[in-house]
Amino acid sequence: FGAVDLESHQVEKKKLDRLILHEHFDSANMDNNIALILLDSPIGFSEQKMPICLPFIHDLQTWKDCWVAGWGATAAGTVLCGGRGVFANERLKKMEMKLISKKQCSEWLPELTENMLCAGSVEGRKDACQGDRGGPLVCTYGDVMKWFALGIVSWGEGCGEKQHPGMYTFIFNYLEWIQVETAREGKPFIPQGLDNITISKRLRSSAGKEPAPPASSLLLFFYVTILLVMIFKS
Repeated sequence: FGAVDLESHQVEKKKLDRLILHEHFDSANMDNNIALILLDSPIGFSEQKMPICLPFIHDLQTWKDCWVAGWGATAAGTVLCGGRGVFANERLKKMEMKLISKKQCSEWLPELTENMLCAGSVEGRKDACQGDRGGPLVCTYGDVMKWFALGIVSWGEGCGEKQHPGMYTFIFNYLEWIQVETAREGKPFIPQGLDNITISKRLRSSAGKEPAPPASSLLLFFYVTILLVMIFKS
């Protein structure tokens, strides 16, 4: 965390405590391709390490100025190996992306589900690639000076091919899931716009007890492999 260069002394390393996989993940079509990570200790936030907002607007036409970031390859077919492990680059890279309507994308890629969104360009050439999976697709809207994590790099056919945009997990569809799963850990995170009463009823019906109150220290952040939620252990 906290650096755009893997060799930087500012990199903060954390150990994994537990992985929370989505219970309906489908490896055949990559539906519900999202997971949460329980870290063994908190992350110290700073100017270089800040949490990102989660989307509270479903309409894709609302979002603008979208960017994808990652440590992956810049061309299809790159072999990811060596000292950098799954990373093809030592420096974090970014690229501006255009959101593609679900109607258009479904014509090109019938595998598209309601939990996915497409981004890239009609002509190709702009895309995430090998090693970027799990990275964030961030956007903003209006004159708001905030970035929102709209998608998670999920899958694609090649890199930057015409009429084959990148496929992303649509985070908006998982706001309730994030709330429920973090509440099970005793550190519920309530994304903006979610009805906490509805979530509480679901938790009571599934666990038979009241959920813990929201934790102000619970923050959301992205790492390069999957969406992270900092559920700090007591």
